[in-house]
Amino acid sequence: MAALELSSSRHGDRTVLHVSGELDIISRAELVTYLDRTIKEHGGRIILDLTGLDFMDTSALSTVVSYWKRLASSEDGFLALAGAQYRTARVLWITGLAQRLPLYDDVAAALAGTESHA
Repeated sequence: MAALELSSSRHGDRTVLHVSGELDIISRAELVTYLDRTIKEHGGRIILDLTGLDFMDTSALSTVVSYWKRLASSEDGFLALAGAQYRTARVLWITGLAQRLPLYDDVAAALAGTESHA
């Protein structure tokens, strides 16, 4: 089992949160803590880079959806996903959320696509 690794980088007023390893019912608490700290320190313009993701379960997806709704309802926040692959995050497609969440092929596309929010 691949441990969850989280890191971030700033791009103007947006934060790219790099997610590697497994995101599941056990590790999602780490994601919540990291997201909360990032939002408090840098604001709610978040891109989740899922390029390094090995696995995502439905409990982790519900956490992502919760933050997506919360940030989308704020005046200047958003949450977008970058680099999600069907083989590691199939719950996005199975649930139909891949068609609803802002989903980009990679971080560069997400940065370009969210520039109007900046």
